[in-house]
Amino acid sequence: METSGDATVKREGKDIAESNSEKYVLDLQPAEKGLESQILEADLVLWTVGSKALLPELEPCDKPHELPLNARGQAETDETLRVKGHPRIFAIGDSSSLRDSAGRLLPATAQVAFQQADFAGWNLWAAINNRPLLPFRNDAAISPSFIDGVTLEGPIGHAARKLAYLIRLPTDEHRVKVGLSWFTKSAIDSVASVQSTLTKVLSGS
Repeated sequence: METSGDATVKREGKDIAESNSEKYVLDLQPAEKGLESQILEADLVLWTVGSKALLPELEPCDKPHELPLNARGQAETDETLRVKGHPRIFAIGDSSSLRDSAGRLLPATAQVAFQQADFAGWNLWAAINNRPLLPFRNDAAISPSFIDGVTLEGPIGHAARKLAYLIRLPTDEHRVKVGLSWFTKSAIDSVASVQSTLTKVLSGS
């Protein structure tokens, strides 16, 4: 989230109250009572939040949950992303608890949820049209940091992370724009590095 003006963070409420080209007004729930609004000047605002399953809030609190939920409120699903015991309900992302073929719980990351969306969309169509459902397969290459037993560091790790990012961009236009941006920045940095080296050499001589 970028802004060239001020960012006003209100420590009461939880919804975005105002947004325009000059500023962002954010309403956040306070960690403590009695906190007042605060104006923060920022060129870049990073929003970091935790994940929370909303399934428990969809069912009456005075009745036992009909859906099989784990301790985090996530629905337990089979390999096709259907909620166990409820073949007409699918769950993905933060609301889904799914284990891989080795019995390991898949990480609650955007990369996994993004892939689940494709499978869930297909399986919804397949279920309506009496077609076989596809089992979800997580492509770990999309999330290099989650490949078991493999640690990628240095230039190789950097390149792998950028490649995974490019793969998951929605359109070829996005990939071209981002790729050109990275290439341009890399070229500028390289030229600056060469100039700095030449300056040091000439100064030393």
